[in-house]
Amino acid sequence: MKGIVMDRRDFLRLSLAGGLSLLVPSVASALTRSYRVSFKYEVELPYRSGDVRLWLPVPIDTTYQRLLYLRYSGTHTASGIYRDRVYGAPMFYAEFRGPEKRIELLCEVEFTHRRVSLLFEDYEIPEDVTLYLKPTRHIPVTGRVKEIAESEIGGGTLLERAWKAYWWTVRNTFRDPNVRGCGVGDVNVLLKMLDAGVGIGGKCTDHSSIFVALCRASGVPAREVFGLRVMPSKAFGSISLKPGSKDLTKAQHCRAEFWAGEWVPVDPADVRKLMLNEGLSLDHPRVKLAAHYFFGAWDPHWIAYNWARDFVLNPEQERKPLNDLMYPYAEVDGKPLDSLSPDRFRYSIYRIA
Repeated sequence: MKGIVMDRRDFLRLSLAGGLSLLVPSVASALTRSYRVSFKYEVELPYRSGDVRLWLPVPIDTTYQRLLYLRYSGTHTASGIYRDRVYGAPMFYAEFRGPEKRIELLCEVEFTHRRVSLLFEDYEIPEDVTLYLKPTRHIPVTGRVKEIAESEIGGGTLLERAWKAYWWTVRNTFRDPNVRGCGVGDVNVLLKMLDAGVGIGGKCTDHSSIFVALCRASGVPAREVFGLRVMPSKAFGSISLKPGSKDLTKAQHCRAEFWAGEWVPVDPADVRKLMLNEGLSLDHPRVKLAAHYFFGAWDPHWIAYNWARDFVLNPEQERKPLNDLMYPYAEVDGKPLDSLSPDRFRYSIYRIA
């Protein structure tokens, strides 16, 4: 087990010049038009007895984002920052054995808008990117999804195939506000809904997962990117936080990206969220603008945690694999808690600056 293990009530500060560079990839280029946010997790687990283990997602360093510092304090008996062994997803881990089980974790992140060039060229896919062509428990690449990919997407460059997968997803899904959290993202279940004639209802993880599955089934590397909305959207205000809002507890959001010479950002789910929240049809000019904007760009109101899917945490959890790490995850005596149940799993996330 590798990581940083600290004693009860210890305080950890990480910087790019120090330990953090060992945990996540280095920043390849300087950020432009950057934004900074600080936010805090507050977690209290109402279990006087029993062994409790907690994992929290930590912002990852990329070319468009960097974690400036992280610090925490609480009643933990052991703690540390780790990465999983497949995706390199950073996470905070803590163990609790006393009667009080609480922790506070503070992060400051710098990030920028993301926009890339869209080039009609084909590329040889690097070895380290081929991981994102493989199936996972929730992301199939054969069967029904392969049938749709062959009939609706077909050939073309990586960019052309990704566009057809994206536009198919936007056309054939709808946002269902009754789905818990961000959805499970089980593509097998979602496509059964399509075949049953009820439509593909869901939220951001569902829509991003369908896009990813269609891309992979078409030979285009793709992955979901799990994260958190931290400020109002400058482009489409109805999809994100309201001005002045500091409560991020329910602001989780899953985006996606595909590889065509570089990682290209997309967000089909926010197109559908815009349609629902503003009562717009697919052919409305504002929706058309959003659909084109979110193919190759992300507006800067969100920070990324990781792109890990159907994976094993570090240290390993008892219930394997974990679907995704976007919400806090905890186990009591080896049994997982429901991250969306406030009575059994009390946590809040607040922006503080």
